[in-house]
Amino acid sequence: MGITLKEIAEKAEVSIATVSFALNHTRYVSPQLSEKIWRIARENGYRKKVSDLGYREIAVLFAEIETAFSRKLAMELDREARAQGYIMGLYVTLGSKEIEAHMLRELSENPKVDGIIGILSGSEKATYGEIIKKGKPLLCMDRELMREGIPCVLRDQMSAGYQAAELLIKNGHERILLLAEKAVPDQAEDQLRGYAAALDAYGVVREEGLERELEGRGKGETKNAISRILQDERPTAVIAGSEWMAECLLGGMQEQGVDCPRDLSVVVIGEYIWHDILSPSLTAVVPNIGEMAREAIEMITRQSQGKRRERDICPVPMEIKLGKSVVGIGRGPFGERAVYGEELLLSPEDERSLKKGRFKVGIAFHYSGDEWTALHERAILDTLGAYGIQVLSVTDAHFDPKMQEIQLKLLMMQQPDAVIAVPVDEEQTAKAFKELAQKTKLILINSMPKGFTKNDYACWISVNERENGQNAARILGDYFQGKGKTAVGLLVHGAEYFATKQRDFFAEQTLKEEYPDLNIVARKKFYKIEHAYEAVMEMLSEYPEIKGIYVTWERPALEAIRGLKKIGRTDVSISTTDLDHEIAGYLKRKEIVVGLSSQRPYDQGVAVAIAAAKVLLGKEERKCIGMPAYRVDSECLEKAWKDLMRVEKTKFS
Repeated sequence: MGITLKEIAEKAEVSIATVSFALNHTRYVSPQLSEKIWRIARENGYRKKVSDLGYREIAVLFAEIETAFSRKLAMELDREARAQGYIMGLYVTLGSKEIEAHMLRELSENPKVDGIIGILSGSEKATYGEIIKKGKPLLCMDRELMREGIPCVLRDQMSAGYQAAELLIKNGHERILLLAEKAVPDQAEDQLRGYAAALDAYGVVREEGLERELEGRGKGETKNAISRILQDERPTAVIAGSEWMAECLLGGMQEQGVDCPRDLSVVVIGEYIWHDILSPSLTAVVPNIGEMAREAIEMITRQSQGKRRERDICPVPMEIKLGKSVVGIGRGPFGERAVYGEELLLSPEDERSLKKGRFKVGIAFHYSGDEWTALHERAILDTLGAYGIQVLSVTDAHFDPKMQEIQLKLLMMQQPDAVIAVPVDEEQTAKAFKELAQKTKLILINSMPKGFTKNDYACWISVNERENGQNAARILGDYFQGKGKTAVGLLVHGAEYFATKQRDFFAEQTLKEEYPDLNIVARKKFYKIEHAYEAVMEMLSEYPEIKGIYVTWERPALEAIRGLKKIGRTDVSISTTDLDHEIAGYLKRKEIVVGLSSQRPYDQGVAVAIAAAKVLLGKEERKCIGMPAYRVDSECLEKAWKDLMRVEKTKFS
């Protein structure tokens, strides 16, 4: 006999009326409950009775089914329709208005069709009017046809424009080019409004030349137009408003030899199949297709029951899908944009002048007992020596501000033409560096003494600390991706040190904004490296649920590892910055350390030396130099060691 309505109601814990509504489509029932009722009915022999009712169809009419968005939307609509007991019929018009009009008329006459959902190419108003007069529920997706009285479910292009621009602004970009598709005017207008709102919210000045709507006349023509815009406007980032724009943009970049993301960061608006296939994978603002389908089926079902919402237009917010096509813009201590070290060039005439100049330079390091300093020193000595520049002395302050003050005074007695320095503490050594700046040219690495102005130094050089912190955070976030809610801690530098303050800030920001499943439950500061040992044990004592920790750089990370071993918490995972032999050993063994972001110490040392050489020649136009960070995991460790340490092979203990 099969199951009765009463028995279905008892199993589903609902009323008999609700079961009837769900099986007969006479009232709206939520997708979740409807799916539950239908599952119970089918599992208990109700199929015969269901078929006796006759099928009901939701017709889905698409102009084309070529894009990833169309295909995914069709699948989600089918799933949601089935949950309501409907079958979905898919009809494709091939972009023809004539075919669309014919299909709309045919479907409107079909008594089995309870409603029509379409991504419509735009038939004559009269056609839509006919359908509406016949009382057949009609809903448009991704195109606003409210002027014709048709309810709509749309991708919220305004929120997409805002989110794309906001992401780039938070990565330090200000010259952001928006490429919208003129052929889709409502979409282009909304993207521009969102883009403009984000720039206004963050105090970024809008420029007319960076807000473009382009005709889609042909891929070659559009690509050439984009290439001209890139050359004229020199943006640091681009938002491509459609698949078409993205393809033309990437083609133009490839022809010009523009690297993504080093030369140009890219964000695409839309859901495209090749986002993850490209290298680098593209960061995109993608539609929430499941939510769009749920809204569409609910709205069309309500229409079929003679109900309509107060507001018949439903914009569904879009979501950011992070790839690797966006890189942070390095900023100096005064907010100025950093230029890449490779942009520092010496002409043959510069080289001749340096060799004739008999220049003398002093070097003041904060500490010399690590790979970072050793590689910097080697690169600086090699490069300065090649141009005949004499290095008077190299000092090591052992992280002692008082010792560095004394060393700076001794350096000045040697009357150097310039001093290259890493301040131990931005506050405690400020006076000594201020005095030094009045007597010689000063090239600073990583830190900026407190109270300095742009006129107090000749050049400042650092890794891109925004990118460095983001890398370390993403390593930790990616490691815990898909593992549910996870408690993590931050072990950050407490001293007044520009580099670590920036790094720690962007690491924390990235964890909060990009990894909602990670809960930062503790943030502890250390002032001396050895204090990280006690700090991590205190952190785990207070918050034993912690599974991962970000540590600001490798030497305190090694102290934290000692602390974790002491309390038997080697299950905790660490991400950090800077590569040396001991931390590499942990990474190689996949023990505690899951990855790190590294500076490029030798390359940075070369950039420091060339910057110093240009300063000696009176060329100080590049006052802020930023070096790209290098992401290291266990798989790429050997290559990273070779690239960063300039050593072919090594054994990691």
